Amino acid sequence: MDLHERRKSYEQKIAEHQEQLQSMEEKDIRHFRQEGNGPLAEVTEEIKAEYRRHIETYAALIAQIDAMLGV
Repeated sequence: MDLHERRKSYEQKIAEHQEQLQSMEEKDIRHFRQEGNGPLAEVTEEIKAEYRRHIETYAALIAQIDAMLGV
């Protein structure tokens, strides 16, 4: 995979993650996880933070590719 293809792939990942975040916020989706035998714990904000972190990571990778390509 060359740099242009990789850049496009990262852009697609960013769009997918943004779409997931938007859907979660618009539909007020909540995620829960059971920890052991205890009560359910809400992990919605953790998941949103993870999506945001991935978006930032892909954006940084795109910036590196752009620097390598001289864009």
